[in-house]
Amino acid sequence: METVKMISSCHMEEIAQRSICAPGQHWELREKLDDCGFVILEPGGPDERALDEIMPELGKPVEYGFGTKLTLEPQEASDNLQFTTSGMPLHTDGPFNAGPPVKYIGMYCVTAPEVGGESLVASNAAFFEHAPADLLEIMDDIVIEYRNRISGYYKDRPAGSHPRVAPVQIDPETGERRLVIGLTDPDDPMRTHDAVVVGYGEAESAELLGRIKTVLHLPSVLYAHKWRVGEVMIMDNRRVIHGRAAFPGQPRKLVRLSVS
Repeated sequence: METVKMISSCHMEEIAQRSICAPGQHWELREKLDDCGFVILEPGGPDERALDEIMPELGKPVEYGFGTKLTLEPQEASDNLQFTTSGMPLHTDGPFNAGPPVKYIGMYCVTAPEVGGESLVASNAAFFEHAPADLLEIMDDIVIEYRNRISGYYKDRPAGSHPRVAPVQIDPETGERRLVIGLTDPDDPMRTHDAVVVGYGEAESAELLGRIKTVLHLPSVLYAHKWRVGEVMIMDNRRVIHGRAAFPGQPRKLVRLSVS
């Protein structure tokens, strides 16, 4: 069983400060990943390496319909939210399609927007520490059904098969509680998926998912990373969830590679 260190502080401001690997200190990558759930590798220094070199040391590259590497940048007239300048709601990678489990997500910044476009990272440990007890009790007893709206892009489940996922799970490798969730904006025509709490009415489901979103966006739980060209961010998909802030009218280009 994989051994990880417990996060010593569950306030996201402190976690984010500890997550940075300055030039010449990239050897701390694994230690900071275990401590914080994500790590930011600042560019420069004798130990700077490409994303292609770093990620295979953490696992096997995940093969999607588009290959293993994905370039994230706005595409004209795209109907896929990922390739627009809109925000991307917080989510866990992997459970909504038929691909392998994702352990680590690596991203390299090619072009950084001057305004907006921050990568949003929410700590599972901070969420469980700061969420109201009654909300956590409810979350322990529900499952959420997801319906993919961009089929043919990832490795899809059989037609008509909509995954039902418990939002609170115990990870078999880390032994920690983790969030497995995909928030969505039901009013966004370009949303990647629909989500509903099984057994709840539409309004009741939306209210509960809204409560979860509110906690995830607390400053004590959420970190918004403003990119600099050349930076690498690596996230442990079992210990944080992630999303993106909008960046209208701005250029932004990241290269992503995930491993299982």
